[in-house]
Amino acid sequence: MSTLKDMEKAARTQSGNEVTGESQSIDLPIAEDGHMERPFTTWTAIGIAHSITNTAMGILLTVGTTIPFGGAPLSFFGFILMALVGLSTVTSLAELASAIPHPGGQYVWVARLSPASPRRFLSYATAIASWAGAVCTGASVCLTVPQVTLAMVAMARPDFENKPWMGFVGYHIINILTASVRCFERIVPQLGSGCLIFTVLSILAIVVSLFAGSTERVTSEQFFTDYYNISGWPKGVAFLIGINGLNWSFSCLDAVVHIAEEIPQPSKNIPKALMWTIVVGFTTGMLTILALYINITDMETQTDFLTVLYFIFRQNKHAAFGLQSLVLVSTTGAMFGVQTWQSRQAWAFARNRGFPFQSYLRRVVPSPFNTPVWAILWSACWTALLSFVYLASETAFSSLISCGILLQYLSYAVPLVLLLCHGRPNFAHGPFWFPKLGCLANFVTLAWTAVALVVYCFPYYLPVSAAEMNYTSVILVLIGLYIIAYWVLWSSKEFVLPEVEGTS
Repeated sequence: MSTLKDMEKAARTQSGNEVTGESQSIDLPIAEDGHMERPFTTWTAIGIAHSITNTAMGILLTVGTTIPFGGAPLSFFGFILMALVGLSTVTSLAELASAIPHPGGQYVWVARLSPASPRRFLSYATAIASWAGAVCTGASVCLTVPQVTLAMVAMARPDFENKPWMGFVGYHIINILTASVRCFERIVPQLGSGCLIFTVLSILAIVVSLFAGSTERVTSEQFFTDYYNISGWPKGVAFLIGINGLNWSFSCLDAVVHIAEEIPQPSKNIPKALMWTIVVGFTTGMLTILALYINITDMETQTDFLTVLYFIFRQNKHAAFGLQSLVLVSTTGAMFGVQTWQSRQAWAFARNRGFPFQSYLRRVVPSPFNTPVWAILWSACWTALLSFVYLASETAFSSLISCGILLQYLSYAVPLVLLLCHGRPNFAHGPFWFPKLGCLANFVTLAWTAVALVVYCFPYYLPVSAAEMNYTSVILVLIGLYIIAYWVLWSSKEFVLPEVEGTS
């Protein structure tokens, strides 16, 4: 197989011209710009994937934003819907990752499947969208940790005044801490598996505690039919808007795709990790949904998970703090995984000259790091820059975070559309392949992408106020303009296509 430098030379020469041949499911070579180890196993890959998706913890963290749009029925049925969408998404990703295992993921698949004329731009745009989605997600996690901490302080000290600069400082502490630890490759798999075990045990502890601490429970009729909607939207629209929080519980699903050069037999092990992420997420998530909404009897007082705990344990702050601390630790652990996710994409993209400073970003720094340190720092710096949006406007920052999940879906949609246009029967697939169910999964993923693109741009509440405005559509347009401007100024001249066997 060609070396990396040979790949780039060929890509420059071809400049997007058609290459013929047949795709094969192969293991990728280690990168030439330094030695990249393969420390991951299937188990540790599941750990890193689940630590980022973190389904059950996502449900707990978004309970306050989900309840006003439908209460228990929305959470239960919406969770099942999002699990099916998540299953369709990982099935689609697993098929492509099995056939073309590569740390670049989506943009490499686009390079394989796209017609010759738009190939370079589509591949480049997909890479930017995917990486930007990961960075937006990182910004969300970096802010969530200090916000949870400050909420606990506010409950302990009623006279405490939470100011934006406090969250801003905490944001940077989490970003710097996780990026620094992430620079040491050998400990990352252990962190992932440790986070998986800790999160599962924490969820079990929370579920048992909620049932043990509660003295009142809702009836089955209330659980399934008592639709609590104070959003101002009709029930159907409120359901689709409110499902956003649950959607985050099945997001970031491509993260494990980007460790293709760090795991043996990626064409088999990455699909396994993807599927197990959904299995573990659905199991822990359903337990969490049941434990929460069976024991929440007064929807009007529940503004966040800490408040839920406070009332269930009859104003016992210590019990509430103990369980909330489990959520805090698990969320911090998720950021270690996000640093891996966004930096691996930056590293792969830099190898194809997609970013400035590519000679540094593509470099694997040797022992004791054995990882692309500059790519980690590059992505962490962009995450840090987004914190200034939070200082300027919390509403704009919330909309920016909402863009994270939409950018993820867009980066999945491009290769899936190309796969269907290419013709699934004509695709030289890998060992993970479902001829009929895979096609259904592709269409479900694309259909939900279209729905999410529309609904997630709606205002959250009616009547609309400036404080509740949704600027997601504006931010998506700005990101699109950035992609075009960056293409004109840099990537149209510098970006080289990844060489993938069977490009057609």
